[in-house]
Amino acid sequence: MNEHEQGVMTIVTIARIVESTLWYCLRPRDTAGFSKSEHDNRFKALTALTQEGSPFALNCDNNGENGKNLKEEMQYFIEDVYGDPGRIVTTNLDGTLRVEQSLCVELFDTIVKLRGYLEAFLHAGMRALEEANALEPDFKALIEEDILYFHSFAGKISCMLLADKFMELNQSANTYAQSYAKRHDLRDPRQDPEFNVKNDPSFRMLENEFHQINQDMVAVLNSYNDNEDFKYARQQVYSDCEIFSGKKQTTDLAAFFRVFSSYFDKILNVSERKLNNMFYEISKTVKSEQKEEA
Repeated sequence: MNEHEQGVMTIVTIARIVESTLWYCLRPRDTAGFSKSEHDNRFKALTALTQEGSPFALNCDNNGENGKNLKEEMQYFIEDVYGDPGRIVTTNLDGTLRVEQSLCVELFDTIVKLRGYLEAFLHAGMRALEEANALEPDFKALIEEDILYFHSFAGKISCMLLADKFMELNQSANTYAQSYAKRHDLRDPRQDPEFNVKNDPSFRMLENEFHQINQDMVAVLNSYNDNEDFKYARQQVYSDCEIFSGKKQTTDLAAFFRVFSSYFDKILNVSERKLNNMFYEISKTVKSEQKEEA
């Protein structure tokens, strides 16, 4: 890996940590919860990789308002998610991690925005390396594979979040309708012209979150077009989104949403293996180069 690629690799590493934070939008896979040591290691890495004088900080300083915004957003992100205590992720008294569930939509939105900024840097970095004839094919392939993986992973999570929020909306609407009917001695509140579920603040909050997730989904899915399997999965997701407007119907909503959230699984399985192999090979190359320099 040449010197120019090492600078871009720093941005790749930051982007990967931001990408890994997507797991906090979901329930932990391990019954013991999220790994505290992994959380602490990410904090140390992000702090070191974004400090003044780093390739990240220099890129931000040289990119006007967008660079300034990214620098600020990254600092807030590190403090909120990896700080001690963090606003979104905190450490319990027993040393386990707790994710503030009410802030998961905000977290997802932040990750999508940060990755958008970082990918713009990566694309600019690759163009500069190509113009200088300093971009090695293996390194280019790694960046492209990571971008595919992120958009697929974030696409899957957006489907899961959207489905969960839709179920919450339905439950909230039913609860409000039952309460309204009881207060007004009605069998069916929908027969009352004054009944409007949007009068309920809880419903409005959930609806706003639903729209935010949907906007982030569109941002994630529409900003990537370099893989045919991805484009097919995106088409299937958008088709199934008609369930939210009532254009599609199902007798088993839970089963429908399991399929809805699975369209990117094949891409993720293949891409994850490829990325692991790519990072392993690059790591070997870097270690070999360091030995030669020593």
